[in-house]
Parts: sequence; structure tokens; C-alpha cells
Amino acid sequence: MTNADPTSPKWFQDAIAAPFDERAVEVRGCRVHYLRWGTPGHPGVVLVHGGAAHAHWWSFIAPFLAREYNVAAMDLSGMGDSQPRAHYSMELFVEEELAVARDAGMFDHEEPPVFVAHSFGGFATIMAGALHGKKLA
Repeated sequence: MTNADPTSPKWFQDAIAAPFDERAVEVRGCRVHYLRWGTPGHPGVVLVHGGAAHAHWWSFIAPFLAREYNVAAMDLSGMGDSQPRAHYSMELFVEEELAVARDAGMFDHEEPPVFVAHSFGGFATIMAGALHGKKLA
């Protein structure tokens, strides 16, 4: 992530400068990129961006959540640093959300992960809840 504007508040500059891991998981032949903050083994939070956005949209808030959570901010396929697909569907985006949570070790914790989304990402997150609600918090 690039440095913040020097006129930005210090909390913002510190947040986007916080270290994170870059990771990826393959979902149906497509590389899905994500960023991870926090401690594996803590309860999980998956952050899903809006349309035509990317995982770094969460870089200013994820470090604060990472104090108590294992946090992953993902790039949906075709956006950010994830690979594009020939065809897209909400069901595929749901698979990507679940794959990121699984790869980040969030299903290894006794508490199921929480999915948090913005705008377009909310559609896939609502579907994830409808289809897999018993696996999620």
C-alpha cells in the first residue's frame, strides 16, 4: 500500500502502514487474492469490497479489527489482484468468500467467521448467509 497523504490523520497513516500478509487461494481455476492481518487462531472476519474495488479499501480499518480478530480482506475475482473469469455468478463469489475464510484458518476456530461487506460485496455476503448461514456468525 502506498503512503498516506501527509495531511491525513495520524491514526489513518498508522493504519495503512500496518503490516499484513498477502495470500491467495485457488477457486475453480481462478487465483483469489487476499490480505490478512491479526493472529491466526483468533475469531475470523472476512471483509468484502464493493464493485470494481479491491482489498486495500479495508486497509484503514483492518488493523483495528486485527487487535482481536484474524482479519482477511479479499479481492473478488476480476477485481483487485484476483484473476478474471470468463463468467461470474454470486454463487462463485460465495465460494471465494468461503475459500478465503478456510485458507485463513477461520473455520479452525470454535467461533465461526463473520463476513462484512460493502455495497456490491454485500450481495455475495447475503447469499453466503442464505446458503451457508450455519457455518457463519
